[in-house]
Amino acid sequence: MTAEELRTIIEKYRQREYVDDLDYIENHLGGVESILDKLDLDPTAGASANSLGAREAAFGTNFKPPPQRTGFCVLLYQALDDFMLKLLIVCAILQIVIDMSFADAHDLAHAWIEGFGILVAVAIVSLVTAWSDHSKEEQFLKQQSLAESTKTVVVLRDNKEATIHKNNIKVGDKIKIKNGMNIPVDGIILESVGVLSDEAAMTGESDHLNKETV
Repeated sequence: MTAEELRTIIEKYRQREYVDDLDYIENHLGGVESILDKLDLDPTAGASANSLGAREAAFGTNFKPPPQRTGFCVLLYQALDDFMLKLLIVCAILQIVIDMSFADAHDLAHAWIEGFGILVAVAIVSLVTAWSDHSKEEQFLKQQSLAESTKTVVVLRDNKEATIHKNNIKVGDKIKIKNGMNIPVDGIILESVGVLSDEAAMTGESDHLNKETV
């Protein structure tokens, strides 16, 4: 079993016109039992803890890197990327050039002040905006990190249930689905009774879809 074959199952499900995904599982992969056998998965005992390293090496991980914080300089540049501020900067420079060019000798020492004052105002506005965005992003990332730390699932490994973070799920893990949970992986249902799934975010279908074993 290869990662490409697993991805093909999901893509055929997402783009299915009838039962393309089921046909692929039955005709190309030999059915669910064949998939479990190729993944070295015991449906009653779950995956072996000793096989986790090999599974990660073969299929990769479910780890999702946390979002990176935007640098202050980037936020400052974005704040300056405003039409009105750009216009003020150009006007300030022009005013400094014109005032310095046409000022009398005794006025040269302070002819630049008015234009420079506009530049200072632009700098203050940009810095305050960037600092505000920087603080908001920091709070948002803290809340997101806190929410992310609570995203756990129950898996069956070596015939024992274990609660793990979703980042530690491996290909072949048997996950226990609970009512209302956000399923963090694509997979095949092995056992179910009255399972309904909301796939609006993935397929656009607003109605809950009934899920049964293959």
